Amino acid sequence: MSDFDRALSAIETKRSREEAARKRRVEAAAQFLKTFYEKDIKPSRKLQEYGIEAAFDGLRLVLERPGEGQFSEGLLIVVGEQGEIDVGGKSLGRFAAGDEQARKSDLISEIISHFSL
Repeated sequence: MSDFDRALSAIETKRSREEAARKRRVEAAAQFLKTFYEKDIKPSRKLQEYGIEAAFDGLRLVLERPGEGQFSEGLLIVVGEQGEIDVGGKSLGRFAAGDEQARKSDLISEIISHFSL
C-alpha cells in the first residue's frame, strides 16, 4: 500500500467516525425533542387553553396559534445537523445526555416568552 493510499484511508476512517458521532448526536437530540413533545407539549392543557397547537415530525416541533389568523407568528424548534437544538433561530447548543432537564427548562422558557404566556 502506498503512502498516499494509507493517508487517504486514514482520512476516510476519520470522516466515517465523525459522521457516526454526528448521527448519534442528531438521534439523541431528536429523541429528546420527541419525548418533550409527547410528555410536555402534546398533553398540556394550558397550551390548549391559550389556543396553541403543536406538531412534531421527527426533527422539528412547530407551535402556533391558528386562531390568530395569517399574521400569527409560530415558533419552530429544530434539531440541527450537528445535534444542536435551535429555537426560533437561536441555538441552545448541542444536546448531550444528562442535559434533559436544563434543555427542557430552556424550551419551556422560550415557549412562554415567544407566546407571551
